[in-house]
Amino acid sequence: MTEESPTSGTARWTRAEEVNRLLPGRPIAMKLQGKHIALFLHEGEVLACNNRCPHEGYPLVEGTLDTNCVLTCNWHNWKFDLKTGATLYGGDTLRIYPAKVEAGAVWLDTREPPAVERIEEALRQLARAMDEYDTPRIARELARLGKAGAPPALALKHAIRATHARLRDGMTHAYAAAEVWLRLASTLPDAAERLACTTEALAHIAYDTLREREYPFYAGTAAWDAGRFAAAVEAQDEDGGGTLNGALTQGLHFADLELPLAGAALAHYNDFGHSLIYLMHVRRLVGELGAEVERPLLLAWLRSLVYATREDLLPDFAGYAEALAAWPARAQAPGTPLSADALEGQPVRGTIDRTLAAAALEPFDTYCALMEAAARHLLRFDERHALRTDNSVADNVGWLDFSHALTFGHALREQCARHPRLWPQGLLQLALFVGRNSGYLDPDTAAPAALREWAVADEAAFHQSAIAAIIDHGTGLPIFPAHWLKTWSAVREEVAAGLPPGARAALLAAANRLLGVRFKQRHTLRTARQALEFVGKEG
Repeated sequence: MTEESPTSGTARWTRAEEVNRLLPGRPIAMKLQGKHIALFLHEGEVLACNNRCPHEGYPLVEGTLDTNCVLTCNWHNWKFDLKTGATLYGGDTLRIYPAKVEAGAVWLDTREPPAVERIEEALRQLARAMDEYDTPRIARELARLGKAGAPPALALKHAIRATHARLRDGMTHAYAAAEVWLRLASTLPDAAERLACTTEALAHIAYDTLREREYPFYAGTAAWDAGRFAAAVEAQDEDGGGTLNGALTQGLHFADLELPLAGAALAHYNDFGHSLIYLMHVRRLVGELGAEVERPLLLAWLRSLVYATREDLLPDFAGYAEALAAWPARAQAPGTPLSADALEGQPVRGTIDRTLAAAALEPFDTYCALMEAAARHLLRFDERHALRTDNSVADNVGWLDFSHALTFGHALREQCARHPRLWPQGLLQLALFVGRNSGYLDPDTAAPAALREWAVADEAAFHQSAIAAIIDHGTGLPIFPAHWLKTWSAVREEVAAGLPPGARAALLAAANRLLGVRFKQRHTLRTARQALEFVGKEG
């Protein structure tokens, strides 16, 4: 039984061990009040620390203490200042316990610091772990943060504010996926699975900002003007006259700005749909994390929008602008109902013309037909295109070319539910997704056969297996689990929102197939051949 002494100010001391049992070079391991502690005698001074190395738990009484009071864990050579706990080589700091000698015994103060101090320290250490892209340490610091009583949202909020200016090209999938990882974690009963989700979110942000310096945003402000904002984006002017800064300084919030922001995202067939997809996740992150992340997220999103490709300016998609201009007149004429059968396998011109012909009809019905066709195309994707090494750069096609149609469609439906005026450009851009992928279908695979092969009979069981596969994905690059997660989540939300049976079955089957493959993460041989061809044609 331990004895407690209220002496020495605010410290609360617990009798730990007889002092005469502690000898130089002979540390003692003990358990005190549920804590594993190592006691050392160094040049007459008693020192105490956590006996578990904060790296991987090796007992530090088996380590080496030198004359400079540096304690080395002999498993992985991590080194600590035993007086302060500072890490001299390694990562995490070592927990030190105040010690004193009184009445022939060693007394320790094993109280935990106040929660607010533990949270602040965990956030500091988490930032360091992210700077080094040390995923195991990120997980440990998140676990310490949770043990101190802080929600994972706090870590994400700090990470966004600390890293948004280090995204040279603006917002990436890291922030977008973080929102979905956080939302998934909130539904899981298992603590390890919840921690895995949060770790994935923070590790992806760390990966995308690794060794990046800050790229400052324009700090000027001007009165908010939607027209001026749209013109600045069209001119690819990130500063935009400071109108976005001005809006936030005036006290406007995302909800006040959503329509012009979404309009800017859909002003072109932008960057494979990223602009609208990211905007949806920005809205959700602001709703979850609060106004503190509003400015950093919107600035990062705006930068990505300004630098985004504008694929509708390419000859392959030239019919888009013409069709959009014709939409108002066609919306007043009799329409032709659209079906997935009419869209499947059609090139861009065909999908554009058929979508335009349905302009007068209910947008949601057209949307469902386009989404079903997009899902069928994913089911019929000829995977040999993703594995080729002898193709041209223009034919670098893979699974993400197909899955993006589904995630873009999901963001589109959510956006147009609040702002229906955006349906025309959204539907026509979804038609571009369907048409651009039609040249990469397996001619020997028909949609009915693919639907039967990948059909989901038990939706609840499928979603559970999908969660398990996504969380324990085992891939090296964070972008791949991010896409699995976002596509599966988009499909689940679309199905829950209510789709006709054909679209519902096709989307579920498409998600099932996507989760059943493992992406080729690198294309070194293909890249080498394309580089030789490219350089050979120079000059």
